[in-house]
Amino acid sequence: MSDDLDAQLIAALQQDGRASYSELAARVGAPRTAVSARVQALLGTGAVEIVAVAHPQLLGLTTLAHVSVAVSGPADDVVGALCATDASVFVTAVSGAHDLVAELRVSSDRELYDALAHLRAQPRVRAVNTLLYTDVVTSVFMPQGRLRSDVHVDETDLRLIELLERDGRMPFVELAHRVGMSPSAARARVSRLVTGRALHVAAVVRRGTGSGRPALGVGLNLGGDDEHVTGFLARLPGVEFVARTVGRFDLVITLGADSTTRLHRITEQLKALDEVHGLTTWAHLEVFKEHYSRGIARTTP
Repeated sequence: MSDDLDAQLIAALQQDGRASYSELAARVGAPRTAVSARVQALLGTGAVEIVAVAHPQLLGLTTLAHVSVAVSGPADDVVGALCATDASVFVTAVSGAHDLVAELRVSSDRELYDALAHLRAQPRVRAVNTLLYTDVVTSVFMPQGRLRSDVHVDETDLRLIELLERDGRMPFVELAHRVGMSPSAARARVSRLVTGRALHVAAVVRRGTGSGRPALGVGLNLGGDDEHVTGFLARLPGVEFVARTVGRFDLVITLGADSTTRLHRITEQLKALDEVHGLTTWAHLEVFKEHYSRGIARTTP
């Protein structure tokens, strides 16, 4: 089966990781049997995983940051320090002026400062540059927008979220059995959580497994309003993440594609936009940590 079908299926699963094989077949225009076989093959190799991620606000994580780290000498010890902290959800080796990039999600600006201080204290760390997210515009790794104010979760909802964090495509029959309700009630609960932005279920490409799908980080410096740029990005295939940031860039983007040629073409399209005054890229070379789930703190009455 062609790489093009795989790319289409991954894109569809990044939008809805629980889409049925029939729904996926309709979206990509391929036979259901072929779609089922390819999805099972992708999941079986570990190159793609369906994960459920609770909204950071639901976890009390209100401060999100992109951290670039320059290291003197081998980076193993710094990688270990970054991977060991709960604050990091993503740690990768990159090309360019920095050696490592991490995404940190913490509960306050003070906690972020402490995490950065711990990072700066590592012997081989030469420089740390931080971008604070002001708004996550697009992400296949978390629910879009702010958590809806009318969403309230109970113990059953929390249990469903935890089960889906372990297996994003767990059948509703099994989910229902695990939490003690009917399949239709479980389906309604999950739908409410997704609609309310409390939960997002999507495909994540595990690039450390030899998937062969390169990823590129992009920092944009803009002039004028960013709405045209973010609207343009929303229509582009392969855009996995877009965030407005405070720091040396106005937007930070993650692009995924089936080839470096495709990534280059996307960056050329971005350079052609009048609002883009500067573009910096870095290749993701090796992913050491990619874990967006975190236990939800229970509150006692």
